Amino acid sequence: MDLPGHYEPSSSSENDDSDASFSPALMDHLEAVAQLSDSQDEQEQDPDWQPRADGQDEDLDQMDHDDFDDDDDDEDEDADPRETTGAGAGAGAGEGRGALQIGYDPSSGTVVLIGSDGQPRRLTASDLEGTSITLGAIRAMLARRFGARTRIVDDDDEDEDEDAEMEDQDDESDGGGDWWGPTRRTRKHFYPVITEPQEAGVRLERGGAFGPVPRKYDHSLRKGWDFSPNNAADYLRWRELDFRQPRRDVLGEMMLPNSAGVEVSQFTSKVYSGQYSSDGNFFYTACQDFRVYIYDTATPPRVGDKSVTDSSAPHRSRSGFLHDWEHRSSLKLTKIVKASPQNCRWTLTDAELSADNEWLIYSSISPRAHMVKTGRGQNNGGTSTWDAHDDEHEQEELNFGSGAGRSSYGGFGIWSLRFSHDAREVVAGASDGQIFVYDVESRRTVLRVLAHQDDVNAVAFGSASDSNLLLSGSDDSFVKVWDRRSLDGQKPSGTCVGHTEGVTFVEPKGDGRYLLSNGKDQAAKLFDLRMMMSDVDFDRLRLDRKSYGIDGYDYRQSYYVKPRYQKHPHDNSVMTYRGHAVLRTLIRCHFSPIATTGQRYIYSGSADGKIHIWSLDGLVAGVLDRQESHPLINQQTGEYNDPSSYELRTTKRESRRTRGSTVRDVSWHPYEPMLMSTAWEEGRGQVAGSIALHEWADIRKPPPTATAAT
Repeated sequence: MDLPGHYEPSSSSENDDSDASFSPALMDHLEAVAQLSDSQDEQEQDPDWQPRADGQDEDLDQMDHDDFDDDDDDEDEDADPRETTGAGAGAGAGEGRGALQIGYDPSSGTVVLIGSDGQPRRLTASDLEGTSITLGAIRAMLARRFGARTRIVDDDDEDEDEDAEMEDQDDESDGGGDWWGPTRRTRKHFYPVITEPQEAGVRLERGGAFGPVPRKYDHSLRKGWDFSPNNAADYLRWRELDFRQPRRDVLGEMMLPNSAGVEVSQFTSKVYSGQYSSDGNFFYTACQDFRVYIYDTATPPRVGDKSVTDSSAPHRSRSGFLHDWEHRSSLKLTKIVKASPQNCRWTLTDAELSADNEWLIYSSISPRAHMVKTGRGQNNGGTSTWDAHDDEHEQEELNFGSGAGRSSYGGFGIWSLRFSHDAREVVAGASDGQIFVYDVESRRTVLRVLAHQDDVNAVAFGSASDSNLLLSGSDDSFVKVWDRRSLDGQKPSGTCVGHTEGVTFVEPKGDGRYLLSNGKDQAAKLFDLRMMMSDVDFDRLRLDRKSYGIDGYDYRQSYYVKPRYQKHPHDNSVMTYRGHAVLRTLIRCHFSPIATTGQRYIYSGSADGKIHIWSLDGLVAGVLDRQESHPLINQQTGEYNDPSSYELRTTKRESRRTRGSTVRDVSWHPYEPMLMSTAWEEGRGQVAGSIALHEWADIRKPPPTATAAT
């Protein structure tokens, strides 16, 4: 077939700007090929097809919006071919901007954007000002229209990498459509990847505060003289033979949770938190449907007909859809605590069991929290039982908006709350920058501090032995430390500076010395309270009046743009851990259990659907992908999958072709090599939240062959 014009590849260098000029004949040829690309999948071309005359380009604002809608792909295929040959970004976007035309270079398989002056140039966000179209949406449309091999001409290496990543994501999608917008924005890494142990982390591992010194630092014996066990089987054999008494923490290092996991619970609403009890016998979750589910983890998950624990009554979700179930789980459900909708807003934000399992407390976006007596505490031997379907359980209201000489502190919501070590006090962080301490016995607020200039997303007691030390993390990017014994003028004892964006979670080590925080700057930071900035220095530097973050950045948009600073100028953290995505919601991070690992590992959820585990020295110890977790229900048999099945523990599910998961919270069992991940689900129909169990699996790599060795 003859196409108008002709094409002659330039013989000059690709970097030569003179290559950007096109003759009118060449432009006609490129546009004709671009129109022809819509019919590339057809085996026979229409011999009567003719290109449109000049002026065929249409304004992008007049383009059918279904080009960017993943629900109307059939309509896209039947659309007028004119919509794929040109796009005018200047219409409605401001005066003085010419229309942009889309051309196709058959020699290199490259899509080019040609300006009204005939020069191919880079499409920027400024060209789209005043329109509702995003740059990512246009790129996704071009990738779908012209095929995965096409790309936008761009002499910026970073944007070329971003386009290549977008094409890879399109290849992995189900082909039904491109989820355009912020959730499809390619995630870029702006920080160096840690490949070597960091000196500060090595000092922590060798200092003794995080358990015995690891074997890798023991240089007292020659390498040939080290007869210590190298795997879990050897360790257990040595323990049975009582030979040299191998250390318990060595086994913990060998048995880190490493399986893709198996779902054990599904919900029709989002799950906001999920944690093991201090003894590991219970697991509890707080959900958006104003319910707290408590499971008995001492009992193995049941395997069999899924109707055993399904709710039979139809349930209307928060979105208004009617579901035939609201919760199903292979775990033994011990109790469902139902909150009063009158005292709750939007969702339950946090929940916690007391150290003795005697009390459960939960909060919402309101000044009132609620406390429920469980009846399964250690004081009564744990012999009492709960009726999981008994709604008549006593709930005690804790009104943080009253007390201390005032009837009310005004309207606010509670984002986080924690019990003290003896469960006599509760600390809470509010949406108006305040932190509260509530006395459970006297039923009143005993301390109120205007601690931050923004929302307090996380609070905790700094020590596991007393309630004098308070920690608070806020959207103002600071973690502040408050000592109630010297709280004068509501001034903090010190400030942990290091995050450039808001703090999403704070986890104390429990020794009153170290704390861990997660931040919206895509970093988890480890702080030593001996190195925190004094209040005098904080005021002198006027850090509360300065901003080192990204102007207008909103972490809920599911992408992170290039930061203004690689590191806070006054960072006083000991270690920084990166690689996870703190987006969409308040992602949580934790220390590993002290009994099995000596708290030598840091782990966190992530908006990319993965669980990230780091060792103290900054190296990645493991990454678990929730996209590869096996489903709750076996599709062939209709029964619950067994999380302890060796086949499921040692295999991965094929990656689901959905929008993915957001792992909001993760909990490591205090005494066993397993962890639970709590995730939001997208594109899975009725399933909006899920819990997966990740156990340790002895997955040994086969010995290298002679070919691989060479």
